[in-house]
Amino acid sequence: MKIAFLIHNLSSGGSERATCALANFFYCNNNDVTIITIDGSASFYPLEEGITKIFLNMPAIPKGSPVKKVIAILKRFLAIRKNVKAFSPQVLIGMSHIMSFYAVSATMFTKTKSIGTERSNPYIYQNSKPFSLLRRLTSRLADGFVHQTKRASEFFPKNTMKKSIVIPNAVFNPLVSNIKQPFIREKTITAMGRLNYAKGFDILIDAFSRIEDQIKDYKLVIYGEGDEKESIEKLIKVKNLTDRVELPGAVPDAIINISKSSLFVLSSRFEGMPNALMEAMACGVPCISTKCPMGPEELIEDGVNGLLVPVEDAESIANAIIEVIMNKDFADKLSKNAYQIRNTHSVGSIGQQWLDYFQVVIGKADKYQ
Repeated sequence: MKIAFLIHNLSSGGSERATCALANFFYCNNNDVTIITIDGSASFYPLEEGITKIFLNMPAIPKGSPVKKVIAILKRFLAIRKNVKAFSPQVLIGMSHIMSFYAVSATMFTKTKSIGTERSNPYIYQNSKPFSLLRRLTSRLADGFVHQTKRASEFFPKNTMKKSIVIPNAVFNPLVSNIKQPFIREKTITAMGRLNYAKGFDILIDAFSRIEDQIKDYKLVIYGEGDEKESIEKLIKVKNLTDRVELPGAVPDAIINISKSSLFVLSSRFEGMPNALMEAMACGVPCISTKCPMGPEELIEDGVNGLLVPVEDAESIANAIIEVIMNKDFADKLSKNAYQIRNTHSVGSIGQQWLDYFQVVIGKADKYQ
């Protein structure tokens, strides 16, 4: 099968990780795979050599003039369509709601089937009237649509749900399969994600500051890059935590260090299906997550394979951290149960669901599941 992805770039991030992992799986299962990016010139994550990579290097959509915006969008559309016609994939997957719009537009009146995706929380993320309308229109026009959670799928029109499918993320990081649980865990609390408002690292730092006197030999390490790095650094200084909180940046093999930590915290205000949380669980790290919409509640059974706490509640995060650190038997229980996600969300299992769904979309299988 000829499969193509459309994504903004291949920098570090959940959608980018998913794209690379799925592309590798499809390619290794005898499919012809192409990745088209709007900008960027390299992939942060490893890709099989045989995968075709097309970097369009298109400029950002300009702010201000509506005319200039329309011209820039048209240029993107034409560039994508030109490459779709040249490669002629059987399916083109848009790896965000914006990329889904381009995928649908660029495949009209061609033999290529368009598959849209929702990678975040459509009820919150970019949910202004224009974006909400764009999501719904795109989902109606797409030949297929993949949601990460059942609740996300319910945002869309009924006719979209009839042709769509819910496929959760897999544990996409290939390093995870080779990681073994340490006999003694390091005295670190870890977190990972883009340094932006959605990830709530300001709340996590606040939580850590409330208990830092109780856990004086522990450090907080947050992996990732993002627009709010400077403001987070300022917050660390204000809280007098410069010697206790580290920001190593986006580290390709960060999961190796995370796997050795005492616990992992997802402090997000909202999510799609959090890759970082899944990776930490698959390494057997005791995990704490906000009960944010959406994703964590589909991964964590509170008190069994992790802990769920209210969103934007630094006190609850702080209390949960203390509970895990001070109760080794409880931490071991969370670790043992979290580890099972390796089986339920393997790349092989999730990747095959995508391939089976492609067969439905292109008309070689009978029905949607």
